[in-house]
Amino acid sequence: MAFSAEKEFDFPNSRFAKAALGALRPELGRDFEKRSKVSIETNKNIVLLKIVADDGWALNASLHSHTRLLELCNGISMLEV
Repeated sequence: MAFSAEKEFDFPNSRFAKAALGALRPELGRDFEKRSKVSIETNKNIVLLKIVADDGWALNASLHSHTRLLELCNGISMLEV
């Protein structure tokens, strides 16, 4: 049974959304992602985080880890505006 989650992050503009995607891109598809798969995409100023995991623990760990990184990127972008 697969577990999944999606979460949207609203950035001030598309430039910051793309910068956040670029900052997290090195973390995607890494060898340590054995129990979960993460994808991130942008649509204008929205960053969409999608996670599919083998179990609830892996889903929770990936969701919290990537949420913290995206919220940090969003917080930094607010300082720039």
